[in-house]
Amino acid sequence: MPETNFSHSHVDAPAAGSTVAPGRQVLRGWVWPKPGGHFVDVRARIGEKIFPGMHGRPRADIAAHFKTGRPFALAEFNVTVELAPGPVEVVLEVLTLEGAWAVFQTVAYRSEGRAATAGPMPAPHQLRWHDFTRGLDLILRTRRARLTASWQTLADELADDLPPSHDLMMPPQPFIGHADEPSVVDASRFGLVLVVGYLFHTAGTIKRLWATADLQTMEPLKLGRATANLLPHFPQYPVAGVSGYEGYVYVPAQLPNPVAVRIYAETADGALQLVQIRTTRCHDSAVEKYPWAGATPADFAAAFAAWRGALQSRGLPLIEDDEYRAAVERLRTSYLRPIARSAAPRRAPTALPSAVRPPARIILASHNLNLEGAPLFLLDLARHLAAHGAALTVVSPSDGVLREPFAACGARIVIVDAGPVFRAASDAAAQVALAALGRAFDFGAADLVITNTFTAFWAVHCAKAAGARVLSYVHESTTPAAFYREHVPPAVVTLAEQALVLADAVSFTSEATRRHHAGPGLSVNAVLSPGWVDVHRIDAWRAANPREALRARFGVKPDELLVTNVGTICDRKGQLSFVRAVDLFNRRQPALAARTKFILLGGRDSPFDDLLNAVLADLALPNLTVHRETPDFLGYYAAADLTVCSSYEESSPRVVFEAMACGTPLLASAIPGISEIARDGIEAVLVPPGDTTAWAEALARLLHSPGLGRDLAPQARARVEEEFAADIVLPRHTAVACAVAAGEFSS
Repeated sequence: MPETNFSHSHVDAPAAGSTVAPGRQVLRGWVWPKPGGHFVDVRARIGEKIFPGMHGRPRADIAAHFKTGRPFALAEFNVTVELAPGPVEVVLEVLTLEGAWAVFQTVAYRSEGRAATAGPMPAPHQLRWHDFTRGLDLILRTRRARLTASWQTLADELADDLPPSHDLMMPPQPFIGHADEPSVVDASRFGLVLVVGYLFHTAGTIKRLWATADLQTMEPLKLGRATANLLPHFPQYPVAGVSGYEGYVYVPAQLPNPVAVRIYAETADGALQLVQIRTTRCHDSAVEKYPWAGATPADFAAAFAAWRGALQSRGLPLIEDDEYRAAVERLRTSYLRPIARSAAPRRAPTALPSAVRPPARIILASHNLNLEGAPLFLLDLARHLAAHGAALTVVSPSDGVLREPFAACGARIVIVDAGPVFRAASDAAAQVALAALGRAFDFGAADLVITNTFTAFWAVHCAKAAGARVLSYVHESTTPAAFYREHVPPAVVTLAEQALVLADAVSFTSEATRRHHAGPGLSVNAVLSPGWVDVHRIDAWRAANPREALRARFGVKPDELLVTNVGTICDRKGQLSFVRAVDLFNRRQPALAARTKFILLGGRDSPFDDLLNAVLADLALPNLTVHRETPDFLGYYAAADLTVCSSYEESSPRVVFEAMACGTPLLASAIPGISEIARDGIEAVLVPPGDTTAWAEALARLLHSPGLGRDLAPQARARVEEEFAADIVLPRHTAVACAVAAGEFSS
């Protein structure tokens, strides 16, 4: 059994040193990491030529031999190579989870005799409309950061990045199926890539379907979607009519392109079979939040021609049907939308003049009353305004647990039906829905309307129609178009974009968030007003709740460590990435892991909770638990030895403020909305979001050397006290509200 310092492996066929026929040969074998390691993919190299492999077939014997504790080890590979006559040396390389290729075995052969015929070479993938337009969209947006690069250069670079074989493995008999997603060029949104297609078994049943890109764990796919369109093609298989599947696969940020997405089927006898491998050129969807550069018809035509030519020159056929033409026209229309320059951002007043009181009557519009960061932000603001004499009305399209806290500060709560606005299929229908909402609630019965998040755009429109002045808070570090995508009609996205212009002032709590809203067609009266944390309230709570009692409540023993991750369970918060990092930490630091507890706070009853729970069941982490969301959350900071914020996207996250105020060491994502508050190596340790190996290493470093975090925590507390304390910041927000109500801003 060949062995390196990081792997065990074996090439089963053709045997090393044997004589084989020239031409196409399939190498079959297996490779398994030594403790602490993890492998993602396999490829072969002969000289400078690289041959992609198909890695991850289940092997029960390998699992038993290495005592993995699982029924199968995803360890078997095969690679199709081209052998020239004469002595040949095949170098086999494995992709580690860190994202690096490493040589694990070199196999020598003698190639002679009649050329082998291992079947025809796979035909090039025929690009469909979504393959083409997603690539073109990426080229158009990439130009924004590379203004000196030609369209041809950008197109050639992307074309060279495409996987050499899109469908590396098609479903073998007795399976029949096809994947529609992922496309050749695809975006990873919060680490997730869409997987859609159909699959059925011609002689049995498929119990469950899974997908994975990292082989660390697998995400369940929902199987059984109606696919009646397939029945004319497979009349002998009635199951074809309900064979559609859909779901998401997680792609760690550190993996290089192309990414291989593997689909596994569990059959009725409990066997797990690899049924398809599709590769994709993946990019972070953050690039899609920014406007295109040079939005002229000539530029679109040049980019289009360059991309089309780059594909043709590489022999990649394109299906130019009606769907393709319609998709290109949609992209062209979006690209050519005019871009208005945003108004220069104003700084919030540094203090509330003593002679100025808040507006007497204020309407607060929230997108919901759930226990989430944005509604909690609005609740703090409501308490402050009420304490200074404002009469408040809170309007929301859904009820929630924050109704009582809002009512406790004297607010009247009104629940409205904004559903028709979000379902409006045309501009005319949107205006009708807004008019009905305006009749149902009087948005003009106040001196000021404050809306919270751009998803409360409906309140901006209704308030302006009623002649009210509007201060709009935007917390989303993304644009309405990127946020909503295909989930609402285009007319609704337009309303959200228009609301940013209609509001008399739009307040952003970070510069990173403001930059996202200087986009197509928007001219925003922007105000930069930082977020805050009530330091005095936290100190009083901590004084009444001793740390040791809190740790005992969580079952933490004196010699144990506690790591908490606080935030609503959702894709944006990065919990899928975090639990993978914990799994790696456990495997690579077993002694430290044995005395470390991890708690995720923020569980709900949502599809993403179901996805996370399925992943946790597969990983079977003995030291990680999920707690349901609770208003009693401060103990999760005060009891912890380390708090983490694993988000992919934030504006001014409460979890960061609260951890800093509690004096708890902080490990967080290195993203703009966080790094404006806590700086790497000064107040916190910041690592790239979604990089599971970097997170595992950071956890080990901070838990092995707790003094590092304890040195940063006092500096974090001092920064909060000086720059983000509620008694310093909230008066600035009140001053902005006064200025908007007084007409000092104009829409």
